[in-house]
Amino acid sequence: MRPVSSVAILLQHPHLPLPSPVSLMSGVRRIRRSSLPLALVLLSFLLPSCDKMPMNGDLDGMWQLTSITTPDSTRDTRSQAVYMSIQLHLVQWNNVQRGRQFFSHFTHTADSLLFYDFVHPSKYAVDNNKDEWITPAEMHEGLFDAWGIHATDARYRIRRLDPHNLTLESADTTLTFRKF
Repeated sequence: MRPVSSVAILLQHPHLPLPSPVSLMSGVRRIRRSSLPLALVLLSFLLPSCDKMPMNGDLDGMWQLTSITTPDSTRDTRSQAVYMSIQLHLVQWNNVQRGRQFFSHFTHTADSLLFYDFVHPSKYAVDNNKDEWITPAEMHEGLFDAWGIHATDARYRIRRLDPHNLTLESADTTLTFRKF
């Protein structure tokens, strides 16, 4: 037998008296009291979601450049303190020894990374927040040599990406990183 709602009963039997407002309010109080713990539990699940969650999987985080390999040589870069930090669509490039810091955007696909829109960071705090883009001439002068990057739109194939290691490969350079 199917349960029948009280509204359906009232519609079928208009001669029945309507419930008093007092009894309705006590029912609402009971529902409110019994659903308070459920509401608190649901709220506790919603609060942590306010933070920016990693959207790039294993790629998100801070990476230390450990080596640069070219056709001519392999250079160990662990002692140079060269890092890249990835979050959302932004990369922060840090060369601790030289006191240099830059930003860029990137596009991540299943098997490649494209770095583009390289920016000098000082312009975020000075000159009314006008971006000063890094030019191809600055790239060719070696501004990003510490990272093995020589173009303002650097595309790499992802040869290895796991929670601890990242290896990027272009036509003439292989960059090896470790999660820091």
